[in-house]
Amino acid sequence: MSCPHVAGVAAYVKTFHPHWSPSTIKSALMTTAFPMDAPRNQGAEFAYGSGHINPVKAIDPGLVYNTVKGDNIRFLCSIGYDEGSIKNIAGNNTSCPKNNTKMLPRDFNYPTLTALVPASKPFKVTFHRTVTNVGVARSTYNATIATLLELEIKVVPHVLSFKSLTEKKSYKVTVSGKALGEQSMVSATLIWSDGTHNVRSSIVIHTYEGVRGTV
Repeated sequence: MSCPHVAGVAAYVKTFHPHWSPSTIKSALMTTAFPMDAPRNQGAEFAYGSGHINPVKAIDPGLVYNTVKGDNIRFLCSIGYDEGSIKNIAGNNTSCPKNNTKMLPRDFNYPTLTALVPASKPFKVTFHRTVTNVGVARSTYNATIATLLELEIKVVPHVLSFKSLTEKKSYKVTVSGKALGEQSMVSATLIWSDGTHNVRSSIVIHTYEGVRGTV
């Protein structure tokens, strides 16, 4: 039943922001969702995603993660989709960009940050993201991290200052930790806050082979 509920909420948000793209609305739903209790949900973020959607807060998310068609194609190419599959999905003669090998799946500009790492080895991964200001024109967001002791997470820069609406700012997140066992995962939360908006993103590091997408 989650699909019709989410579709309804997306339509609700669209009535307030008719010019928002699907990726903008999706970002708003994800980053304003209520966090859920991992111990009570087997699979944690891989089971419940970003959490329980909040229609009222999704109307005013503060910051959003935008993607365009080219970003989506590059992501599919980076996780191994062949040219025939890409053309079927795009509905035209679109093919993988020549520089596709330079993109890592974890650098897709998605509201969550997910990475597959080798089991039984210490890891260090870096994510790159760009946010767009849709909240208050002149605003400053500070980054906070809620994490387990086994993870070390650094956000650069840890403060994002905006002077206008639709202004974009980029940042990177570096996550390092000790070796994980087979078929295991650890997670954390990144929150950008200006005192009014709390833009929440899950961070998931896992060793589940075959799971290369996003949470």
